[in-house]
Amino acid sequence: MPTPHKHDCIVIGAGPAGSAAAIEMARAGIDVLLLDRGEFPRFRIGESFLPRTKRIFRRLGVLDKCLALPHARKVGVEITMGDWRYGPQYFYFRDVFGDGDKETFNMARIHLDQMMMETARESGAEVKTSCGVRSITRMEDDDVQLQTDNGQVHARWLIDASGQATTIGRESSRRKFHSFLRNVAYFEHFENVVRPSGPGNNCFGLVIADEGWFWMIPLDATRTSVGFVAREELHTSMDVPVDQRLRWAIDRTPVLRERMANAIGPEQNRTISDFTYRCDPFAGPGHFLIGDAAAFLDPVWSTGLTLGLLGAEQAAGSVIRMSKGSRPAVERARHDEWMKRITNRAFELVEGFYDPAFRDLLFSPRRTKGLERAFVTLLAGEIDRVPIGVATRCLALKTLVAIQKRRPVAARIRPFKIRLAAPAQNAVECS
Repeated sequence: MPTPHKHDCIVIGAGPAGSAAAIEMARAGIDVLLLDRGEFPRFRIGESFLPRTKRIFRRLGVLDKCLALPHARKVGVEITMGDWRYGPQYFYFRDVFGDGDKETFNMARIHLDQMMMETARESGAEVKTSCGVRSITRMEDDDVQLQTDNGQVHARWLIDASGQATTIGRESSRRKFHSFLRNVAYFEHFENVVRPSGPGNNCFGLVIADEGWFWMIPLDATRTSVGFVAREELHTSMDVPVDQRLRWAIDRTPVLRERMANAIGPEQNRTISDFTYRCDPFAGPGHFLIGDAAAFLDPVWSTGLTLGLLGAEQAAGSVIRMSKGSRPAVERARHDEWMKRITNRAFELVEGFYDPAFRDLLFSPRRTKGLERAFVTLLAGEIDRVPIGVATRCLALKTLVAIQKRRPVAARIRPFKIRLAAPAQNAVECS
């Protein structure tokens, strides 16, 4: 039996991160095999993009393709408490420090993923869908062997962009879950969701409850992605069927009831669990981890896609440099150190959201503009190269949070509790 062709690099997962890595490498003359176990087009969550994401799309040469697809403009974030007692507060990307993009867009992933995969193929990558990886039989520098649904494949290097399946993380048992962010998300797409006018126009909607939080993401002219992220204490104690929990939470939350009074959507919700985690180290002999295969964060600040694309840029660059003679050990260390740095920053941003002291400051009318702009800069996805001025202000913000816990400098907010709220009937019309 003839030995299979040995590619320069195999990429597992044809989502945005895996496809971006394949695009970069194929355009540089690297022999790339891009594998995905699924069929395209396909549904995926992760539809809210950051301004930093937009800049990556521009550099990849796919921004015009993105903007030709159904999408919705996004200029910032609207944050409110679930019963309207606090908020809405607005954080606009126009306040970002530096010369980065001041707005971005949201888009259904079924469109983005299809476009990115097709662009990878057009760039010269060999693409195989409906082809899952059954096992990794060898993983060393310059020698990677995988057993797939279509037989054995060989390569010099491997990039794992397999998402929450995290092929390497699962096989190596290196996936480590966060100590308390063991949340579950319930979500669906709806028509006729009321969108805010005035200051909140074209903003990502974030609604807070004590037991979790909601997102409202406009996807195009008519459709809105709505989701509820439930804290572990709630989702482990609920006596509501899993596929009915989004409706249950909406019916008990005044902001959602109001904005979804005439909404039309599916009767049952989809679910994602098993977050938040990281698969540290992010590189090893013959391989690199990127995107959700490397780390999955609570989606509160929409950092996932940006982290995936930035990681793809780093991993693809390492493979290209190794093809020109750079030592694998050097590139592995470079990728691992860089991934740890930006992942730690993203984790800090997410952890801060769940800190009651941080929420006190978030809703305080006494916020200083400088600290707010530093926070918005990170919120815009500028986490790979943090200017010293932003870093200094973020340190000051951390100090204020610590002070708030001991001697409040802002009024302590009383959280809205879903379990204590009276349910309303027929908040969402289902089709």
